[in-house]
Amino acid sequence: MMTNQHQSPANVDRSLAERLAPLTIAEIDALSDRELAELMKVTVEEVAVEPWTWREAAKAATDEYAERLSAAVESGRATVITDAAAIRQRLGGRPRVGGEAGEGPSAQVRVRVTKRTRAALEGIAASQGKRLSEVTRDALDDYVAHHQR
Repeated sequence: MMTNQHQSPANVDRSLAERLAPLTIAEIDALSDRELAELMKVTVEEVAVEPWTWREAAKAATDEYAERLSAAVESGRATVITDAAAIRQRLGGRPRVGGEAGEGPSAQVRVRVTKRTRAALEGIAASQGKRLSEVTRDALDDYVAHHQR
């Protein structure tokens, strides 16, 4: 018998799908971050950074989710989109930053900061009623405006 480290990605994915399918959404919601990480075969740190993403991905792989989605489509509460242009429009994400022209999402820049810097940015965001991404974008725009030649 092959171990996980020697299985092809398709076999590993199928194994994950087989583990998730019989679970209920409530069972996934009740999992601790550590249990979710073990189930999804990721680190606790990865789950801690984006808990919603990992938890929702697990829920979407359950039979319960598939049944609910199927019922929603059959009842007309949900629509299956097959038009390529409509799909691109839906997948485009949030509106482009600053009304920039073009299709798809705005460019992203990932940066690591100290805990102190992150806490300061979060404090500023909270005091201004903004999201962390808005405050970070404002800080970068300000830096570029003062240092661009």
